[in-house]
Amino acid sequence: MVQNKLMINKLNNIIVVGQGAMGLLWYHHLSQQNISQSDIQNADKNKKVSLLASNQDSLSNNELETATYQFTAYQQTQTKAYPLSYSQMVDIELAEVIILCLKSFNIATAIKEITNSISPHCIIILAHNGMGTFEHVLSLLPYQQVILAMLTTHGCLRNAPLAITHTGLGQTDIGLLSGELSLSQQTQLTSQLNAALPQVSFHQDIVLKQWLKLAINCVINPITAINNIENGEVNKPKFTEQINALLTEITNVSKTENIDLVLNDLQVIVRKVAQATAKNSSSMRSDVLAGRSTEVDYINGYIHRLGERNNVATPENTRLWQQVLNLKNSSRS
Repeated sequence: MVQNKLMINKLNNIIVVGQGAMGLLWYHHLSQQNISQSDIQNADKNKKVSLLASNQDSLSNNELETATYQFTAYQQTQTKAYPLSYSQMVDIELAEVIILCLKSFNIATAIKEITNSISPHCIIILAHNGMGTFEHVLSLLPYQQVILAMLTTHGCLRNAPLAITHTGLGQTDIGLLSGELSLSQQTQLTSQLNAALPQVSFHQDIVLKQWLKLAINCVINPITAINNIENGEVNKPKFTEQINALLTEITNVSKTENIDLVLNDLQVIVRKVAQATAKNSSSMRSDVLAGRSTEVDYINGYIHRLGERNNVATPENTRLWQQVLNLKNSSRS
């Protein structure tokens, strides 16, 4: 068995994939943490945090070397510019951790593009909405590659390309999907991520956490996108019957996957999340309004596919999945 040799020393060779809001948020906090440690420890210059962006192949050498991004910290009005270090091939080969902060439908493509350069000892962290990408990613990587899931509730808004505002403090959950990490490795990885952007917790039951987030997304995302409303309006009585139908289907499907979700608990969680993010625009609604592809295939569409596979009826999830897909070509005021 290939043993994971990482984390004898601190993890400094980190790549964040994706120049969206969440990718830049993690890149910012990890790179700033790395800089402060380098100043104190005089660390090896080959150890760094870099960003792998989808458009960097089109940039000139000068643009790559002088790149910056704009960051506005939580509850701050002043925007600051920071240097941006784009990942090169050597960075991918040396990477000890790769965090993929991408839309669900871009995860597999991104892995394919770098899979031949990834070390078998590298930790792959999948940070995206929805479920259904893991099986595909697993087929693209060596059998014993360490793959983790990352779920976060931090709020972040992309104001323009390479310009973000940290809009809400949250928490991040990580956990193992495949491969092996010792307890000390889990602790060290969690500690380093937590030092960069708290609060980060390691969970042995990350799949259950994924299902809980999936259930929330299956309700709030499509209802806000289809009705063009803010999150808080989901709690209006007119949506109660629809929400109960969605969550009932999700609990029924989850049981076929050996996941024990409780309908009453989900109802309470969805209501609390909608209330806590009342003035927010869901990612799916934002994507629809901007004419972008949504992740509905990996949210309600995932429930639809599991229902078909396991002979569980999911009419409401299926209907919303199809409705959101149809919104892509609709004009919105």
